[in-house]
Amino acid sequence: MGLIRTALLTSVYGVTGGVASVGAGMAYLAATTTLVDLAKSDSMFKTKTYARYNPKDNPAHQDVVVKRIPLRKLRPELRDNEEALTLEFCRGVWSRWGFWAQSKFHERYDKPPGTEGYLWHTSDLALAKYEPGLKFSNHFEVVGNEGNSIAVRCGGSPLLQPGLRDSDGLVFLGARIDRDAQQAEFTLKTALYSSSGSFAEGAGHPVPPKIVFLHKWYVRMLVQSAVANVKS
Repeated sequence: MGLIRTALLTSVYGVTGGVASVGAGMAYLAATTTLVDLAKSDSMFKTKTYARYNPKDNPAHQDVVVKRIPLRKLRPELRDNEEALTLEFCRGVWSRWGFWAQSKFHERYDKPPGTEGYLWHTSDLALAKYEPGLKFSNHFEVVGNEGNSIAVRCGGSPLLQPGLRDSDGLVFLGARIDRDAQQAEFTLKTALYSSSGSFAEGAGHPVPPKIVFLHKWYVRMLVQSAVANVKS
């Protein structure tokens, strides 16, 4: 998982501007987003998408970032349309400052022959419809779009590893409009695992602690940058 570690570090330092500002940035992200572990009863694990890409139900590191915004702060055309809201949130995750540094890293150092049809620029990701089959930055592929939930596979390259992978994962992006509370709830659910591995019953996930630590802050950063895409 060295590539994941390098990409995450590139993104974190690229956005915060260096070590001195990392602490302040982490404090800001902790105050503006909520991150919790996902229960195994979560609806994500009951989807056909999860069953397809983790067919052995191997142990995973799993969490969700939650961000809530008052409806009055959303762009007017998004306040009554969960599907449009989800799409704009998804676009924000992959096209704004949270993902910019990682996208540049992949474009410069990880663009093998055969990936010319993938999306590489955040300007293109800002306009994409995120239909299943869309591939970007050589490590991400849209594998499901249910309107108010968009699933993206991450980890290995779709070019070289279309099947089971040592390093695998899924990201589920969603938006929900709560009329009673007059707010929108945005979620970024993640499961990181090895779909090709064999694990003893009760074994833990194989994601190294350093990657888990970086991941927890990186997903907060993606969500925080994304919500600017839906605000009025």
